[in-house]
Amino acid sequence: MSFLKQKGFIAIITSVIVTAIVTVIALTLSGSNFIGRFNAANFETKDLSREIAKGCLEFARLKLASGAYAGNETTTISSYACHIFPIETTATATLIKANAVIDNKESDLMLTVNKTTFKTIFLEELSSF
Repeated sequence: MSFLKQKGFIAIITSVIVTAIVTVIALTLSGSNFIGRFNAANFETKDLSREIAKGCLEFARLKLASGAYAGNETTTISSYACHIFPIETTATATLIKANAVIDNKESDLMLTVNKTTFKTIFLEELSSF
């Protein structure tokens, strides 16, 4: 009879250990999925701030094409604000800089356009101005 009691005890301990291992694995996998959702949300917010800054650049380019425009203003696109820095002009190009911050995700973009045709020469994201 004692041998049967030992077999039952071993079976119970084994099932407890296997259950604990499966639970740890399940919690680890669900935790990584949970963190992955936040990374995706951060990426979307950064992408939104970049697109808002691009919208600011296009707004400034339109104003430049309409006449004299110095920049240095904050404007609203949809419900988001962005800042257009003072316009810089070189011999052949015009530099337009814009900044948008959404939920602490910041985008600083600089657009270089042809001084006379306003066609894009170069668009780049900078770490800061």
